[in-house]
Amino acid sequence: MPEGVRGVHAYWQLPSRLPRAFQQLSRVTWLLSIRSWQRYAGPITLYADPPTMDWLDRLGWLSCYDQIETLDDRDLDQRYDRVACFALPKLLALDRYPDAVLVDTDAYLYSRLRLPATGSVFAHLEHGDADFYSRLRELRNPAQVDLPDSPPVVGNTSLFRAADAHLARRISHAGLSFLAGNPTTPGRDVHLHMTVAEQVLATHLTTVAGQQVVNLFDALWCPRTLRWLTEPPRFGHLWNLKRGAPAEHLLAAYVSVTRTLQNEYGVAPDRLHAAMERI
Repeated sequence: MPEGVRGVHAYWQLPSRLPRAFQQLSRVTWLLSIRSWQRYAGPITLYADPPTMDWLDRLGWLSCYDQIETLDDRDLDQRYDRVACFALPKLLALDRYPDAVLVDTDAYLYSRLRLPATGSVFAHLEHGDADFYSRLRELRNPAQVDLPDSPPVVGNTSLFRAADAHLARRISHAGLSFLAGNPTTPGRDVHLHMTVAEQVLATHLTTVAGQQVVNLFDALWCPRTLRWLTEPPRFGHLWNLKRGAPAEHLLAAYVSVTRTLQNEYGVAPDRLHAAMERI
């Protein structure tokens, strides 16, 4: 395996509720995420369930990974609903690969990745003053996981590396415990519990451990206004388009990603076209 910073794509199959245009954009971005990590950071591992691997194999992306490991999802569906716990494989990967960087499949690098030697690294930070992040101690929390009531900031984990292996596993276990049984809180956003388990706990437990919360790209997002309070982070991430972006925005992003793959990574247009036609 080549030297460098190991990245991990952690994923399990989810029912698709997004429009076809976004699904196609997700496919080409997934490939760019792999290729850009290999170019600017190091090797990348896929940690996924067999249906995800089969799907990536049909697209032609599976062979691009440096390492592949099967996520053993036996019995998980008895404790976790996949739709409610869409990012749960990332929590599992924190325990499996505590020294690696978790990379969202819709995130990609523009330039060489330089990680600090200490602290938990987050792609960027979000203001915690939005209603979404308020009164967290009121959430249904049968596992009694320690939560801040209203965090000052929340780290975005589209790129995330814990400060050390012990903290990585602590975040993993806390998040899995918090999500067991799929708790929901009436009147709160349906995605909140997963976001707390994935992002709020990573930020809060880093602080509790006396470790630094590192804002890798020095960017700050306001979830209340849905705007950047600084310059946007210097990497690509398509999460904002999942909020129901108009068709022209999806098309523009698709054109940009495919041109990058063709012009900078030498991916043949026929290969991309074939992947768009596959299920």
